Amino acid sequence: MLLKNCKVVRDNKIVECDILIENGRIKKISKNINIDDEKVNLKNYIVIPGVIDAHVHFRWGESEKEDFLSGSLAGINGGVCFAIDMPNNKPPITTKELFYKKLEDCKKESKINIFLNFGVTEKNYLENIKEAMAYKIFMVKSVGDLYIEDYSKLKDILNQNKRFCIHAEHKDIINKNMKIYKLERWIDHCKIRDEKSEVEAVKEVIKTLQFIDKVGKYKPHIHFCHISTKKSLEIIKDAKQRLKNVKITVEVTPHHIYLNKDVAEELKGFGKFNPPLRSKEDNIALIKGIINKDVDIIASDHAPHLLEEKLKDVKNCPSGIPGIETLVPLTLNLVNKKLITLFDAVRILSENPAKIFNINNKIEEGNLANLTIVDLKKEGKINTELFKSKAKFSPFDKFLVKGFPIYTVVNGKLYDAIGKNI
Repeated sequence: MLLKNCKVVRDNKIVECDILIENGRIKKISKNINIDDEKVNLKNYIVIPGVIDAHVHFRWGESEKEDFLSGSLAGINGGVCFAIDMPNNKPPITTKELFYKKLEDCKKESKINIFLNFGVTEKNYLENIKEAMAYKIFMVKSVGDLYIEDYSKLKDILNQNKRFCIHAEHKDIINKNMKIYKLERWIDHCKIRDEKSEVEAVKEVIKTLQFIDKVGKYKPHIHFCHISTKKSLEIIKDAKQRLKNVKITVEVTPHHIYLNKDVAEELKGFGKFNPPLRSKEDNIALIKGIINKDVDIIASDHAPHLLEEKLKDVKNCPSGIPGIETLVPLTLNLVNKKLITLFDAVRILSENPAKIFNINNKIEEGNLANLTIVDLKKEGKINTELFKSKAKFSPFDKFLVKGFPIYTVVNGKLYDAIGKNI
């Protein structure tokens, strides 16, 4: 297959070339390649290294909500070539046996490249799983025993040469707020899991990292998932500058950039997720964080549920929204609104996730061809009816955006993405 007239984003430049793909790999990158092969003209499109969604929940064991096949097809539809799946399944992935069972199913069913995180508890934290992309820590109750109840154990848990992904919400703050607010309105969810719950959880982790940094025996990598507040970003930025023996990276989501508490009652269940809706000031801070590189990556936190569950009242509605199919359009829309640059978008969607999680998505000769091909100028409304996920709803349904993925190339196979049909 020959991709003609590519505009490849590389090293903060746009390079015009053709890309020849054979047996799943990039055989040649050059101008004016002439060969008798299937040709795809990409004249009006931008080609970027395959997008990595570093935070998805493909609901292993709950196939009524999602499975590896539907989740991976949703990934292709959204321009995503790689995804990292979280361990809060039923049962949670806290044993080697469950991890490898899940991995086996993943390899059988998925159409994209998927990696798995292993779930950390106070009992299993010394487990070493060679194939685990990272070790996931929940600081507030998740599924079963998949959370850290005693924060003093974080010293032992984090004091290892491992990559940890952390869901930072402080259980004590949340429990205290649950006694104050009754969870009757949608805004109450935001009040219970308030800004302080995230900020104090981040502080707890940083306090632990200061101890580990001083001892200097181990060098953990701490990746903060879905950071949603200005204050948390400031604390983490300071820690990044001060601590020398630990690595810290930060992830944000599109829904924390675009949505805030002002629309809580309007969105109802479609605006219920963890961490919850924040303030407009926080929206702005996350965008600034992308520009000044305090934010390392953007990920969807794709968390599908049954529609009937999301239509329940606030007490019975589960948290989480699908997002893998809106990740790229919403990020490109920020480019077209001139809030970030195209190079910022490529950095947070492709380049930084590749560096952080050691994934080779480079557009280089000899590499497997994993490419996301986008039309920056295409304008249209997000249409959940076109989703390949089993969860065909979104707070962004009918949301007008500019910039869509048109094709997704996964290991040399070319697929249509959502922008082809909008």
